[in-house]
Amino acid sequence: MWRMVCMAMLTVLVMPVDAQRRRGGFADGDHYHFGYISGHVGYSLLDTRASGVIPVGNVGGGIGLGYEYRLSGLWANIGVQFSMHRSKLQLDPYTIEHEGKLRDGALLREGTLLYDVNQTDEIQWNFVDVPILFGYYTHGFHVGAGLKVSYALNPKTHTIGTYNLRFRPNNTDAIIENLPDRGLMEYAFEVEQANRLNVGVSLIGEIGYDLLSSLPTHSRICHVLKMSFYFEYGLNNYNKGDEKARFELPTPDEHGEAKATGVVFNPYLNTAAGSLRTVPFIAGLKLTYMIGGSRTARAGFHHGCMCYN
Repeated sequence: MWRMVCMAMLTVLVMPVDAQRRRGGFADGDHYHFGYISGHVGYSLLDTRASGVIPVGNVGGGIGLGYEYRLSGLWANIGVQFSMHRSKLQLDPYTIEHEGKLRDGALLREGTLLYDVNQTDEIQWNFVDVPILFGYYTHGFHVGAGLKVSYALNPKTHTIGTYNLRFRPNNTDAIIENLPDRGLMEYAFEVEQANRLNVGVSLIGEIGYDLLSSLPTHSRICHVLKMSFYFEYGLNNYNKGDEKARFELPTPDEHGEAKATGVVFNPYLNTAAGSLRTVPFIAGLKLTYMIGGSRTARAGFHHGCMCYN
């Protein structure tokens, strides 16, 4: 992943010398100003190396507005966009052990409650983004890289799953023939919790081609339609919660019995996981329509819309 990001950065920063020679250098180049509207759709995935956690991607997308400046084969743009990202984290089944008591007829036996858990965290992020890109283009092709600052609008983790409750008596010779409605029974649980990280920064990049570039002879307005493959890689660790446990056990009643239905399981992203990082990776297609024109508007403007002729 980092190798791909570095290659994109090098491609952007190192522009062929002959390209500048053909355009007469920066001082003689045409300056183009565009306003744009864009739409993108992609695949969101949480990149985590935590053991026992399987990331599952989902489809996301968004729309944006912005400004792009082009000069002699170089370009830069800045915008504001709304984006939606979805992903899941499936945790390997795990067991929680908790000392407790269980009624066996007239007896109240001491032992250990065992919760066999299957848990999935559904991640939902709605962002307001400010992407900033710098790049190079030639003969309709463009490549760019930069940074994106994002503010999460009500970010949530929706945790769903099931657990089976088992009871292991301290006296292993005891035979419990009837475990009232809690023995080896499956229970469903559902928890929704806000994520603690609201502001994030991502490395972004795109590579694509201008599908349309036209400038009517009777107008100074230039139209550009470009399609890009884009990617985003988060720099923030989203797994930085303060809570060290993924669950909350119920309070025993006056008889020392714990009610199974009182168990609450917290989202994985809001739990401490040491130095393990959980960051978003997003890739997809982006379509951008731009409209603008040249500040110089000198002779040859009618065939120089893309600055690569």
